[in-house]
Amino acid sequence: MADGSRNVTSLFWSGRARLGEGPLWDSRIDTLYWVDIVAGTVFAQAAGSGRQTRIDVGTQVGCLGLTDDPQVLVAGMRTGWHLLDVRTGGQTFLADPEADRPACRFNDGSVDPAGRFWTGSLEDGETRPVGRLYRLDSGGAYTVVDQGFYCSNGIDWSPDGRWMYFVDSRADVIYRYAFDVESGTAVGRQVFADTSSISGIPDGLRVDAAGDVWCAFWDGAHLTRFTPDGAVAEQVPVLVPRPTSVAFGGPGLHTMYITSASTGLTEAQLAEWPLSGSVLQRAASTPGRPSTPFRLTREVTT
Repeated sequence: MADGSRNVTSLFWSGRARLGEGPLWDSRIDTLYWVDIVAGTVFAQAAGSGRQTRIDVGTQVGCLGLTDDPQVLVAGMRTGWHLLDVRTGGQTFLADPEADRPACRFNDGSVDPAGRFWTGSLEDGETRPVGRLYRLDSGGAYTVVDQGFYCSNGIDWSPDGRWMYFVDSRADVIYRYAFDVESGTAVGRQVFADTSSISGIPDGLRVDAAGDVWCAFWDGAHLTRFTPDGAVAEQVPVLVPRPTSVAFGGPGLHTMYITSASTGLTEAQLAEWPLSGSVLQRAASTPGRPSTPFRLTREVTT
């Protein structure tokens, strides 16, 4: 098993997010987006610029997706799905399926190959399996596709669109569904990888152009690459104990961007791991795949 030590991580953003998450690359404007969930903040930074934009959205924000407008994102927040204008910070409400469950919120999410926004939820304590997996369609309607999760997390698809991957962090498992791109159905949930023997907790993930699954391991200080059959192919150490997710970006999508968290770490741990909460980057020998925009077809009003 390769240890990845030849691919050294470096610093992309030197801030200290409490719960950095949801990295998202927009190839149209060469910009990385990410969030600090508990701070209710969306960040944007163009590659190579060092200039970072911060948008305070006023509530917890778990995940982001592109839209057809490079200046507008779709966001999964504590208050539901919203369109977010990154120039003004203006929000357009879409729907809130968790409104009747005040102890629950959206966590991770991703846009499928046909432009639907998939979002998982969790209960704040992550002690009861009441999390759900939602699909937000282009017409604005949403569906509960599956449920019974402790901590819904990373979502992505195989390059051919036949499989959808989904993490339940507290169950130490990466699931796989048979996926149909045309209809948006995800069925036959099965265990893709039981991660209970791997150091740390599975968090966000991305699938590269070869179909391998890269997963960040919270409290594991590494990324693990799984082959399409679920075998561990590689573990890459990173400079933070709590990496949270990964996105491919940069020229040719040959850069991996890694978000991280500082929340819950002691002063001694922060001294040992001073980059906790930052965004790291490393070269990727296999590129990623471009993000699909969420395609909302109905009219919405601010």
